[in-house]
Amino acid sequence: MNSSWRSEIFAVFRKEVMTELRSRSGLTTGALFAFVTVVTIALATYNQRIEKNLAAALVWNAIMFSSILSLPRTFIGEEEAGTGDLLRLMARPHAVFWGKSLFNVVQALLTGIVLSVMFIIFTNIKLTVPWLYAVSLVFGCISLAGAVTICGALVCRANNRYALAAAVAVPILLPLISLGITGVRIGIGPFETDASFLGGVRAGYGLIGYAIATLVIGPPLYAAVWKS
Repeated sequence: MNSSWRSEIFAVFRKEVMTELRSRSGLTTGALFAFVTVVTIALATYNQRIEKNLAAALVWNAIMFSSILSLPRTFIGEEEAGTGDLLRLMARPHAVFWGKSLFNVVQALLTGIVLSVMFIIFTNIKLTVPWLYAVSLVFGCISLAGAVTICGALVCRANNRYALAAAVAVPILLPLISLGITGVRIGIGPFETDASFLGGVRAGYGLIGYAIATLVIGPPLYAAVWKS
């Protein structure tokens, strides 16, 4: 049974990778948006030091919109291409969700890491707590991938899928954005008090819990949509 689950998840993941390699729509869209965003910020703040609160908000703004542009396609694209029914015959709903989530996590991490490195280089930001910045970035991207995957799965069979996915994503992403900005802000530093540092650490733990929650809640939600 475990082998069967692994083979189904890997098959869905491999299908998503091959589809992306053929079209390159998701990675290209996310990469172009991230590059344009970082270059625009760098030009607007040339020879100026960006304040840490603004820097954290800008980093997360770029990551979030880059991901939202590309991640929901994994489910919505199936229905638009008319291959959703075929996928339902080949794998169980939980395996489909895990395979697509795994692909989205990899894509979100690649986008987030490249964007973050570009942002640090172009804006000359110094990290005072690198490990907290890394934890906030990595688990923030995982949480974002899981949340956006859930949104795409819930609306994949509805009309006006993309608009509905954006509407569903707002209440799900707001707590994530708040935690992500807090963790990145303290990671950039300097932090004023020990209490603010502990707040950043708690935000990091919150992102870890958020990532686990989205990836645990997603499969049964998608299974319910699958059966409807």
